[in-house]
Amino acid sequence: HGRRRQQERKPTQDELQQAKQRVDRFRALNSHVMDLKAKSVFTKDSLDATKRLLEQNTELHTVWNYRRTIFTSLDEWQSQDARQQMLDGELKFLLDIITKNIKSYWMWNHRMWALSSLPRPEWQRELALVAKLLALDARNYHGWDYRRFVVAQLKDAATDKYAVDIQEFAFTTEQINHDCANHSAWHNRSKLLPEILTQRDEDGQLQALQTENDLILNAIYTDPDDQNAWLYYDWLLDIQKSDADRCRLLRNKIAMIRELLELEEDSKRPLIELVSAYAELERLQSGSVLETEKKECLETLRRLEGIDPYRVGRYTDMSRTLSKQWALAA
Repeated sequence: HGRRRQQERKPTQDELQQAKQRVDRFRALNSHVMDLKAKSVFTKDSLDATKRLLEQNTELHTVWNYRRTIFTSLDEWQSQDARQQMLDGELKFLLDIITKNIKSYWMWNHRMWALSSLPRPEWQRELALVAKLLALDARNYHGWDYRRFVVAQLKDAATDKYAVDIQEFAFTTEQINHDCANHSAWHNRSKLLPEILTQRDEDGQLQALQTENDLILNAIYTDPDDQNAWLYYDWLLDIQKSDADRCRLLRNKIAMIRELLELEEDSKRPLIELVSAYAELERLQSGSVLETEKKECLETLRRLEGIDPYRVGRYTDMSRTLSKQWALAA
């Protein structure tokens, strides 16, 4: 995500020797834990051994599974207060290792299990924690997936479920305004918008769609060649109730692209999207695209061949297809 790769240097002999010793210790601990698992040892000592192993490597899903089995096999698990204390400690342990490998599937999965098993989970505190983690890596889809899990729990317990959606929707707006290339934020927004629209009347829905249009416009002006806002606009077209609504949005999209091209006339992605928008508009409503607009599309594809020579074949094929559909000379 735009981070400069650090140049590697050759390790010294002392560093190589230290690394070998660490590997040897890890292998010994791993063998010990696997022996305990094979013998079905479910004690606090085996729990401590899995902790020490997972601190070194969070990707050992078998060890995570074994650790959960140990927890549920301990006598203390039957006591609500004791379980609460154990799992509170587990959450603190997970928080310590998250920074070592924030993209570990198994670690996030284990945290979901721990929160779900808590007698008295604090979901609001967990939501605040996820926000802090996403501040470290805003595009981390593991963190976003976990956030959706936490929000779902909050929503289940809430009397005003719409308010939860609105709050989360505002969070995605904040994230997109901070970084319009945050695909995870756009994706999360697409999960929330349909639910929000069902709670609004026709005027409210139109207002919401205009807000989305403005957000997309801002993102596209910020980075015309970034795909996220364009993909979100396509999704927005797909969820419309009628072809008339889709045509109206396509006209808005065309007008938006024309404004942008006045500032960046050779921007590749907007030019491609302009042709695609006209092609989709004509497909939905035959005769709605003027002959001059059709000819403009073919001219745009010829321009793209010069702007983007690596994809000449694609533009030639698009031109040939549209010429045949529209009965125009390529």
